[in-house]
Amino acid sequence: MKFRMPVESLDERTVEVLALPAEVDEELLFLYFENKRRSGGGPLVSVEKKGDRALLVFEETEAAAQVLSKGNHVLHNVELSVRKPASKDQCRLLLRGINPSTSTEMIELYVENMMELNGPDYTLYPGRDFILIHLSQPFSKDFQNLSAKISKRKLDGAMVTLEQTEQTDSVFVENLHPGTAPDLLTLYFESKRGGNQKVKEVAMLSEGTAKVSFVNYESVGPVLNHMHKLDGADLVVMPYFDFLQPAERLKQNSGIGSQDMTEKNLEEIPMQTSPPTVVHANSPSSPQMASKPLAAQHVVKEAAEEVMEEPEEVMEEPTKEEGEKLSSHIAISDPLKLALFQLSTFLLDAERMFPNFTIQIKDDGVQIEGTDGQQFEPIKHAILDCFGKMAETQFTLEPDESQFFARRDVKERLLQTINQTGSPVMYTVSDCNVVAASLSQDSANQAYSFMKSQLCHFSILVDTEYESMLYCREWSEFLEALGFSSVKVSEQGGNIDVFTLKGMESEKQTAIMGFLTTPIERETVISMEPGILKYIQIHCHQLMADMEQVSIFPLEAEDVCGLKIHGHATACQIAEELLQGVVSSICTRTITINAPGVTRFLLDEDCKKILREMETKFQVYINAKHVPWDPLPHQDIFATALTMMSNKNFQKVSLDSSPQELKSDSMQIDHNGAPDNGLLDAAKKIVSAVEEKLEEGGSNSEQLHDIDDMDLYTAEEPTSLTDQDSTDLYCVVADASRPSAEGNATSGLLLLNDGAMGLSSNLEEDAQMSLAIQYSMESNHWSLEEEEEQLQKALELSKEMSQHVASSSRSDKSPRVKKGINISLQDTINTANTLQLFVFAGYNCDLIRVDIAFGKKVTQRQVEEKLEHRSVKNMSEYHRNCLEMIKRKHGVEITIQGTIITVAGFKDFVTEGLCDVKLLLEKISNSVSDQEILKTVQWVHHDPASSDTTPYSPEATVFIENALRMRLQKIDILLDNQPHTINFEKMQEYNIASGKSVKISRKLPGLGDLVEDIPEEEYSLLSNLPEATKVDEESDEFQTVVKNFYETIQEYHSKIRIIQVEKLMNRLLYNQYKLKKASVLQRATYPIVEQTLYHGTSEKSVKEICVHGFNRSFCGKNATVYGQGVYFAVNSALSVQEQYSPPNADGHKYIFVSKVLTGDYTKGCHSMKTAPLKETDDIPLRYDSVTDDITKPTLFVIFNDTQAFPEYLITCQRITR
Repeated sequence: MKFRMPVESLDERTVEVLALPAEVDEELLFLYFENKRRSGGGPLVSVEKKGDRALLVFEETEAAAQVLSKGNHVLHNVELSVRKPASKDQCRLLLRGINPSTSTEMIELYVENMMELNGPDYTLYPGRDFILIHLSQPFSKDFQNLSAKISKRKLDGAMVTLEQTEQTDSVFVENLHPGTAPDLLTLYFESKRGGNQKVKEVAMLSEGTAKVSFVNYESVGPVLNHMHKLDGADLVVMPYFDFLQPAERLKQNSGIGSQDMTEKNLEEIPMQTSPPTVVHANSPSSPQMASKPLAAQHVVKEAAEEVMEEPEEVMEEPTKEEGEKLSSHIAISDPLKLALFQLSTFLLDAERMFPNFTIQIKDDGVQIEGTDGQQFEPIKHAILDCFGKMAETQFTLEPDESQFFARRDVKERLLQTINQTGSPVMYTVSDCNVVAASLSQDSANQAYSFMKSQLCHFSILVDTEYESMLYCREWSEFLEALGFSSVKVSEQGGNIDVFTLKGMESEKQTAIMGFLTTPIERETVISMEPGILKYIQIHCHQLMADMEQVSIFPLEAEDVCGLKIHGHATACQIAEELLQGVVSSICTRTITINAPGVTRFLLDEDCKKILREMETKFQVYINAKHVPWDPLPHQDIFATALTMMSNKNFQKVSLDSSPQELKSDSMQIDHNGAPDNGLLDAAKKIVSAVEEKLEEGGSNSEQLHDIDDMDLYTAEEPTSLTDQDSTDLYCVVADASRPSAEGNATSGLLLLNDGAMGLSSNLEEDAQMSLAIQYSMESNHWSLEEEEEQLQKALELSKEMSQHVASSSRSDKSPRVKKGINISLQDTINTANTLQLFVFAGYNCDLIRVDIAFGKKVTQRQVEEKLEHRSVKNMSEYHRNCLEMIKRKHGVEITIQGTIITVAGFKDFVTEGLCDVKLLLEKISNSVSDQEILKTVQWVHHDPASSDTTPYSPEATVFIENALRMRLQKIDILLDNQPHTINFEKMQEYNIASGKSVKISRKLPGLGDLVEDIPEEEYSLLSNLPEATKVDEESDEFQTVVKNFYETIQEYHSKIRIIQVEKLMNRLLYNQYKLKKASVLQRATYPIVEQTLYHGTSEKSVKEICVHGFNRSFCGKNATVYGQGVYFAVNSALSVQEQYSPPNADGHKYIFVSKVLTGDYTKGCHSMKTAPLKETDDIPLRYDSVTDDITKPTLFVIFNDTQAFPEYLITCQRITR
């Protein structure tokens, strides 16, 4: 993977993930670490997984920092560890490709010339085929240029390369007691005594050694700076590198136990300019080495002389045959002496003098291998003698002094200076004891004296104003960067004890005083959740205001949220620690409230007031999480409910020739469509019909429209499907003229049975494609280019059909759901009833109090109202949709049980909802039934090629007529599972799939047969002479009339008492009214043409109205403000007034409950003697009635006596108190 990103910021943007499960792939890592909420991360540049580790490169440095600071990451129920990746080691470089025969002097010259180094600047350590270059100062040159330069310059004929080494996360531990457990090492290094660093794993190597790996690379430095003692043994701890290990040891996965001590001494051996110890049998001696003989050289020479003077009989005593390879291992328990041995020139001198032997440091000792039996024992004795002559000097120091000598930089500087002037020296520090070792006692004593002379101690008195700086984070960072020093603040404060090397006192004192006296500004960000930030802003503002020495700013951006603190370092740290404590003490709780309309209630001022009061009373912050409640975009619930039904599939035309009537199962097709098998077989039938037309080469528009009008969810079942049928779908021919098995329809179509579902998936796809072609290619008059264009449209449509098939198949497997209810509407209703509150508080008890208090407030505001109406039993699917829209509009819950409607929710919302429910019930009572619509109205579509018209199916007719009566300009409708739009302005039907339009018309059949369909039971109630029958007070009929009367009586509710209710029966008036109603239905455009209204009159006029109906000559006496006709009131409160229903001698008043054909109405005026003409360019038509207010009528005036029919007569009486 290659990405172009700024090199200088790559390390800061990179994160290493450890302990990855095998099932976690790169894509899952992308998704998790780009999710800011879960991981704290952000956009990633790359993810590279290697085994159980992965390297993540983020686009922003802040994202990587957030991931590292979060610490705890869980993925696939496994806790992941994250850390910064290993960075390049600036003090160590690898020179690979060295020829084993190359001399040390040549390597030194090559390194110094190519890297521009001097002798004291580096030390060389040999490997198998490489040289490790240890620099005394971090490498500062351009590595890429230097690497390219070296790769072009051969060394002794060999191509060499320069490489950077990476930081190690492991240390090599020696001198362990046998049987030391890994768990013990883990506990030790994670304790304060061992460095207080988190251990990743411990691998036990050879006896007494172990490899300890840490979670973070930065842990190695602090561990190496410590002196380590475990179970009474002084541990030797040094960095671990895999590339320095022998191949056989790496294969055994035993860590660094077999290393040749080169790596072990990288940290322990001082930097020197003496030749590198390239241990090889053929390597020539260095002239520089020969010019500086050490004590070890004399030991080797003595061993060589011993061999040369050996008597011949010794040759007879070898333990192995001549020429066989001899091997011996000398174990050395003292690691200090072993390191000193490697630092000496013994190895190089021995190899020069004994070229047939190999001597190397191995497995905590010296390994000797060779073939000369005579020389073997003298060499072994020489090695033992070398170790035997080594001397140690031990001395005790104060803890602060020993801690100073244990520092790595101090140790390297001292040993480098000592080794440049005399014999090699090594020293170790354990607690307060220091042991110095050398090849002679004098050298050891000189080293001790030199070390004591280099120790310098001084104290600095700190002014009170600067004392606070000694406890801030910047002081610790300063001390880490301050080299060659050990600084301790006295327990009483005000005084600093400093240990450093001789000659550095002034430099260190100046640096410390410069730090203390230089003002340090710090800017810190405390990250937190937005809710916690709000809580602190509301309830902890005084605390922040008291922090005058710092500036505190809230951060509320998308990528970061919290508090930014700016000011003096000490004040910043105090403020940070205090606010971190506040953040950690804040508790949170999620409260879920389920109540009708609770989301809408959240927007109410009453709810906002409650939340504010609770925030103040309980000292909390409340944040709501919910789907925002929006008012219904279209407040006309009746029109919206009708639009919802446009998702239902309607049969376009009837399959039989019987008069249009609604079938009992006509409304049982849900909006997801018919079963898939019908669609499949219909497609085969359509394609075969199209094929026959193309073969005939003719144009038969009549046949074409037969296909258009075909029910795509009914088709003839194929008797068989041969191999040829499955390969060529167009050969399947369905006989449309064959009569059906049941003889239901002239088309002879049967529903496809479940056997058709056995067709192959390829055949289903072909059938869907064929159906799409039928949708699009409705004419065979097209040219080749047009057919190609239509075929492309068919391809697009086939995709939609595939989605439809999938959704239909799913719906077949699930139980049949409630029809006509839009799923998204239900989701909106459900979300309005659920609310989540996120509460932040200082104490858990406050969270519980808020939960209880808010739940109680909501419960107290919940009410329940019930309405009983006989029309509830007559609710259609459309009316139930209207109820759903009322629930959506007002945020209430509505349930139906028998004839009772229950509205529940918040009081104000229930009151609003009740008004719409009453309007709905009134609409149901006054609505025209579907059967009446079918008797009086017929909708037809025209054949574009002829003047023939074809009626729509009864279900489609009722739907279209209701849309017209609601004064909609257009309505979407699904006809035969094809989306259409009916445009009432243009009187057109538009097929969305094919893009074609046809003309439609609304016809009004003759009125002669309308009266014949009046049920016999209605005629039994009528006679030629008017009759009045008292309604039983225990009957539902009586209760309904009285209930409706009192519902609109308003302020007269407790002032009027009903004496009796009589049902009026006058056959002549009823027949006249029915005929007039049919006439009004033909031309009315208002959705409601008939209403139940009230008419108050005098006792004298009661009989006249019962016999002759509402005649203007005796009915229009009381009012002529809106026209000279008969007045009817919407509310009974108007009719019971004295001026409209004067009481007789007994105090009885008479109110007629009448059916009135209000039809299309407009506002009336005093001069009107008949209803005014409508403003239209067509045939002049009059309004059916007039009113006082067309938006909210309270009364209606009719000018035709047959437009009202007296249904009941209520006799009532004013109550006198």
